[in-house]
Amino acid sequence: MKIIPKIVDVIVIGAGTIGTATAWHLAKKGQKVLLLDRNQIGSGNTSKAASLMTKVRTKEELIPLIQETYNNIDEIEQITNQKVGKKEVGTLHFSASEETKINLDKTVALANKYHIKNRYIDKKELMNLVPWLDTQTMLEASFMEDDSFVDAYVLAKVFADAAIKEGVIINQNTDVESILFNNNQVYGVKTTKGEVHAPNVVDAAGAWSNDLSLKENIPIPMAAVRSIYWITESNKDLFPEHHPMLVIPDANVYSRPENGSLLFGLREENSPHFHPKHLNRFPNSDFLGNPDDRWGLIEKYGRKFQEFFPDFFDMGVKNVITGISTYTPDGYYTLGSFPGKKGFYAATGCAGAGVAGSGGIGRLIAEMITEESLFVNPEPFRIDRFGTFDPMSSDFRQRCSDARSNKKDGG
Repeated sequence: MKIIPKIVDVIVIGAGTIGTATAWHLAKKGQKVLLLDRNQIGSGNTSKAASLMTKVRTKEELIPLIQETYNNIDEIEQITNQKVGKKEVGTLHFSASEETKINLDKTVALANKYHIKNRYIDKKELMNLVPWLDTQTMLEASFMEDDSFVDAYVLAKVFADAAIKEGVIINQNTDVESILFNNNQVYGVKTTKGEVHAPNVVDAAGAWSNDLSLKENIPIPMAAVRSIYWITESNKDLFPEHHPMLVIPDANVYSRPENGSLLFGLREENSPHFHPKHLNRFPNSDFLGNPDDRWGLIEKYGRKFQEFFPDFFDMGVKNVITGISTYTPDGYYTLGSFPGKKGFYAATGCAGAGVAGSGGIGRLIAEMITEESLFVNPEPFRIDRFGTFDPMSSDFRQRCSDARSNKKDGG
């Protein structure tokens, strides 16, 4: 059994993609880091992520963080001689209305601003890339050629292996019971294996982040909101190897290829949200929410998708996956310190882009802790940006759910 150290520079709680990336970035900066998880690396909601790494987001401030993740993937693959399962298939953004055309043109402008490779494509090329898509309603389509998706579980494992090479100590199956403070200064954590002392603690515990922080009167603005996607039966004629990811805002749908099948998500009008104490603390495959939603949501929201995928209801579905995304009311991450609580840092509130932004989040948190110049402006992500609120209240959780329901970009 691995011995847990008694004193380190930084403790990171949670070994998903964000926690492992943060530990790696900190260790690269010379910090002695302990990474803790109550289960296994990447075994929580990370393992259930659809993991679309779309580089262009309607919230511009996320783009540099996602670009950093792409850079990190190249580095950790080289360091560890392992692959993260990255599939570079590109993303097609499809517009079928004047409203979404305006938004698509804004997306293209952002891509150009950040030197992200893109081009408008015609119906003929679109039909070749996506054989099942009815292009009759198309007003405009743009192809972001370099976009990828990954296996988020593997990404977390490779980040962790890179972190170990930098000296990070990882203790799995170790539950953090509380964060320790003395006169509003962090001095460590209490775990099921004893106390560990450190002047800095990063709360990257995802849906359970507030379980720890609220014990010290630190409300983190985010809530656990259900994510859901389905995977069709295999059909390599409809879903060929070169099939790109696809975002269709007019149908509130995103999709990506999945080994000859199609993985697709339909945006719910009112995604279920959960109090952390009502969530299973250990990874499992249970369906979250009303079991009737497995097929009821397809019947309810699939009709709009059928306008673009005429054979949609003829396709068999072999699996449905539910997981938890930690959403915020404004759709931005929650990152950084809390006023008056020295040494505490939050790295959560991924708003459906946690895998894509994990490397950038890790770098930003590491720069904050080591007091270096920050590579992005942290203001949009401030933990105290909503003033006084109760993150456990049904009203606040509903605001977070609404943010997911209103999201238009992919992943």
